[in-house]
Amino acid sequence: MMAKKYANPPVKSKTTYSVQKTGSPSTSTIHHPLVHEATIGNRRRWAAWQDWLSVGLGIYLALAHLWIPGAPTALWVTLGVLVIVSSLWAGTTASSTLAEFVKMVLGVMVFLSALFGAHVEERTAMLTSWMVGAALVILAVIASYRNRSGRSATNPHEYQYA
Repeated sequence: MMAKKYANPPVKSKTTYSVQKTGSPSTSTIHHPLVHEATIGNRRRWAAWQDWLSVGLGIYLALAHLWIPGAPTALWVTLGVLVIVSSLWAGTTASSTLAEFVKMVLGVMVFLSALFGAHVEERTAMLTSWMVGAALVILAVIASYRNRSGRSATNPHEYQYA
């Protein structure tokens, strides 16, 4: 059998786009529908929900020793405050990969505190350390990916056109 030839072959769409600067020469902002703002470093601060949730986890960790018996008070308060500070740092910067890395390290420290801390005998304290630590690492990885890609794949309203 011979392949059927189309009378009108499909038209290829234009795949190369040029980006031009708009405004005065002193303006370095590029406004184009295909160039997202985060790729040029203009993402809004406190736009990432991961930072807000990390602040909440830090507050929970700092206060959890009040209702969890056998929890290491000094360790959890210290790590909780450090998580809050690093989350605030990550939230106030538009896209700080270093802040997300610090949150990852703190999450690993919280996770490992269950294994090497003084609360190994207390199952509730150990599970709390594991869950909060794993959640901090996962949130930092998601936020770090979002910082690198410049956008969230799940938020269709984040695209801002000029």
